[in-house]
Amino acid sequence: MYTVHMMRLNATEARQEFFRLLDAVEQGESVIVERKGVRFQLALVPAASASAPTSPVAVCDPEVLSGEWTWKSDEDGNLQFRGR
Repeated sequence: MYTVHMMRLNATEARQEFFRLLDAVEQGESVIVERKGVRFQLALVPAASASAPTSPVAVCDPEVLSGEWTWKSDEDGNLQFRGR
């Protein structure tokens, strides 16, 4: 019988163990990370087939495509994307 192992960590623990978590997911383990009551599951994305070309950009904001964007700084000094 196949047994799936599950790991549950909070965001701080996940940050400290990030590479170990990636290895665990690659080995078939289910990994759940919880931050502020929201749960996230790490998942292995299957490799694309050799015949199908892939784009490094899956979704692009129309403002980015048109060049109508800039950055703004929030109250903490972090940069935020902003359309013009």
